[in-house]
Amino acid sequence: MSAPEAGSSRARGVAILGPAPPDRGGIARETALLASELARRGPTAWFTFSRRYPRWLDPRRFDVDPDLPASSAVRILDYASPLSWNRTAEAIAESAARAVVVPWWTAFWGLPDRAVLRRLARLSPATRRVLLCHNVEDHEGGAFRKFLAMGALLAADAFVVHAAADRERLERLAPGRPAAVLAHPAAPIPSPASREDARNRLGLPDGPLVLFLGLVRRYKGVDLLLAAAPEIVRRTRATIAIVGEVFPDARDVFRRSELSPVRDRIVWKDAYVPEEEMALWLAACDVVVLPYRAISGSGIAARAFAAGRPVAASAVGGLVDAVESGGTGELFPAGDAAALARAVETVLARGDDAYAPGLARAAERASWPAYVTALLNFIDSLKQP
Repeated sequence: MSAPEAGSSRARGVAILGPAPPDRGGIARETALLASELARRGPTAWFTFSRRYPRWLDPRRFDVDPDLPASSAVRILDYASPLSWNRTAEAIAESAARAVVVPWWTAFWGLPDRAVLRRLARLSPATRRVLLCHNVEDHEGGAFRKFLAMGALLAADAFVVHAAADRERLERLAPGRPAAVLAHPAAPIPSPASREDARNRLGLPDGPLVLFLGLVRRYKGVDLLLAAAPEIVRRTRATIAIVGEVFPDARDVFRRSELSPVRDRIVWKDAYVPEEEMALWLAACDVVVLPYRAISGSGIAARAFAAGRPVAASAVGGLVDAVESGGTGELFPAGDAAALARAVETVLARGDDAYAPGLARAAERASWPAYVTALLNFIDSLKQP
């Protein structure tokens, strides 16, 4: 197969290799939004996985949403078939894209992605190979996962990250490769109801509402929120809602909740929450809590900004870049339950109006059109071989 001519009109498009609906994961949703915005700018080829994740990797009970619209992605990459890895590289080369953007978040894809990118480098040297890093390394990693991840990282030409700390990490792991730090994007979230109507529809009580939203995993620090719950309730009389499917590694949070002296002020929803219902919870709440122990970029923080809701967040990873204390919310030291309670109290005491200008600026910076413009400018800045 001959490589496409770098200067031809066929070389102007962008290819994507990543998850797609009906996978209901946040990365699949964001990949779909990326593909849609790229398609508005020019030719876009989207390639995705032909085999579902193994259960040991993805223990979600609600891993597919049949109500999600079908995507235009070509189902081609099978993690268990090296032949499909070659076919995927050939298909990307045939698309004559000037770059392929590969969402990256877990070392599980290390071998397939490494094989695709290395073969693509031979078939189409002019195609820039860009890893879009939701995480640089797995949250629960080990030596073998780091080894797998290194294969993919070293097969890339460049990176897009959502935190300055991740760019610094990549400078150590894969030196000499450019990396752009872009604010985590979020689509506008039109409120489906007023705060009062949303609470009525969700069956929530009056008074301040503190919200944790998203998959409940150990690294996300829900146990810290539960530790802070008595002080939050004492200071603010708030209700605390924990909304999202609980992963096996975080099952002990139920016991912590049952033993809490304020368990009557804690609302649980251990289930998959579709986008429409997420918007309803965001409309109902007064503050979104992000008590993470580690994080790169946060899609939930971006959603909160888009919905005009301030956050109380751990000062870790991409949250340090995303959250402006006093502007879009308040930061607190990671792992400090007392500081979390004080941050929540500060947000509730200041109220929505104090944060509205900063949230509006953050939502504009993190819009999908702005994100894709920055991404394409970065791609165009990359040197050709």
